[in-house]
Amino acid sequence: MHRKLTLVLIVSLFTISVTCLTGCGGVSTSAHPATLAVTAIVPASGATQVATTAAIQITFSAPVNSATVNSSNITVTDPNPIAGTVTYNATTNTATFTPAAALASNTTFTVTVSGITGSSGATMAASFTATFTTVPTTASSGTTQYEATLFTATNSPTGGQISVDTTGTVTVQLTGDAASTSYTVQFCPAYNQNSTITYSCFTVGTVSTDASGNANTTMAFPQSGSWAGDFNLLSGTTIEYQTDVVANNPTQVYMSTLQPVDTVNGKGVGSTTGPQGPLTSGTVTLSNGTSLQFVLTGATASTTYTTIETTNPLGSSNGYELYNSQGTGGFTTDNSGDVTFTVLQDDYFGDMFEVFSPTALAGYIGGFSVP
Repeated sequence: MHRKLTLVLIVSLFTISVTCLTGCGGVSTSAHPATLAVTAIVPASGATQVATTAAIQITFSAPVNSATVNSSNITVTDPNPIAGTVTYNATTNTATFTPAAALASNTTFTVTVSGITGSSGATMAASFTATFTTVPTTASSGTTQYEATLFTATNSPTGGQISVDTTGTVTVQLTGDAASTSYTVQFCPAYNQNSTITYSCFTVGTVSTDASGNANTTMAFPQSGSWAGDFNLLSGTTIEYQTDVVANNPTQVYMSTLQPVDTVNGKGVGSTTGPQGPLTSGTVTLSNGTSLQFVLTGATASTTYTTIETTNPLGSSNGYELYNSQGTGGFTTDNSGDVTFTVLQDDYFGDMFEVFSPTALAGYIGGFSVP
């Protein structure tokens, strides 16, 4: 009798132990999935003066299930739905929405991200939304293809900027400058300091402030063709203002279209020796004063491109290769020659942005074209 009772107790204890391993609270072998979040978006939320050709890049806090990265879970509206394709880069945890056609100018768009799940089962706690506004259509009915903030000669920001639209109309804006003051608007083409190719600056027009120190003046760029370089505002022979991109200034703006380095400014910039590759279109857009988005369409297929930020004149002594937040500096086009990527501004200054293929020794530079 005593032995039988002992056996029952042993069996009961074993049963309780097995039950706890599989069902008791506080002894669980399964991990609960973490919350998934959007950590960055380009263009930045609230950004203005965004290029109509810009793609939208969304970075997540962890790897995601690529099956959930689609046009149903990532939408762009104005408020009507915008057609486009959605791709995912597993290396950078970044989804890219590429519009099927150029976005409308002077329009606010809303980006909504929902329903994305992580590869480990993580879910989004709530939908993510952001807005941005595209560049305006100018008075000449052209679309802005280049714009940059005007800085003083000592790189202090001003309330001014210069833009060029697709008709070749240059618009100069100044706010809070000296009253009733006139400036000569000058353009200095980019060139390479190590090349025999040189250029001379030339006058574009004049601009005068009103009694409040403000100006909003348009003029025609005096020469047709493909251009890259700096705009200056001169008082006499002294440069008072210049276009530039400086470090970590969220109020500044910059956008340009990519031009072929071998023919820009008439003779090229003398910074490559290889054959010029193809390019259907390309843009460089500054976002939030810190990151630069490059969009290449119809470039050389399956080719890796790197980017450089430099000043005019161009040259190795003042040029810096740009990298993204993961330290990547090379970005490869797909089978159609398309690629969109974002890199960080180099915490220095310079508004000459070049895209190169190290294998072809050819590329493009941010600027504009005049019909």
